[in-house]
Amino acid sequence: MEDATKATAKNLFGSHPDSDSKEHESEGADALQGDVQSGEEQIPTDEKALDRWFREQRGGKRVPKRLEVPNEAMVTSGGPLKITGNLTLIGESGEVTHANHLTLCRCGASRTKPMCDEQHLDIEFLDNGNIHQASDCMPVTRPQTITLTCIKDGPIKFRGYLRVFNRKGQECLSMQGALCRCGKSTKKPFCDCQ
Repeated sequence: MEDATKATAKNLFGSHPDSDSKEHESEGADALQGDVQSGEEQIPTDEKALDRWFREQRGGKRVPKRLEVPNEAMVTSGGPLKITGNLTLIGESGEVTHANHLTLCRCGASRTKPMCDEQHLDIEFLDNGNIHQASDCMPVTRPQTITLTCIKDGPIKFRGYLRVFNRKGQECLSMQGALCRCGKSTKKPFCDCQ
């Protein structure tokens, strides 16, 4: 462990984490100065020790806590995909969003793509939500992460475990694939343009 990191840990654990003392703030700032010079992200001294540990364990980034449920996408009849789980959404322009619940457009008419804004009601999107694709993996019960990537003028590609199902009892388990978001695929909810 580097000396600056040891000093920072001592300052954070040696004092009360909610302390507003200027003395402790200046000590923490001095200790962190070594981290900044070494190219690491500076962590504000007013954060609690556990928050700092959480950020360090995640590579300096805040991500949501993993849910204790598998990733699932419910295909609604004539409506959006309702996805729950441990999701990372990468937008068309590269912005990253972490979420545990997303409602994604699959009719192609949403003005807030990739999110649904209920335009499927206005355009009378007709799709019964059937799933005709076979599974390519076994069911997974422990928490998994999944990355959904929006392709410009194309589908949403996913990498990671996803259970796609409907209320009719049909399902498809997959580790990767592409979900239609134009509403024109013959393999809905999956994309057929690959």
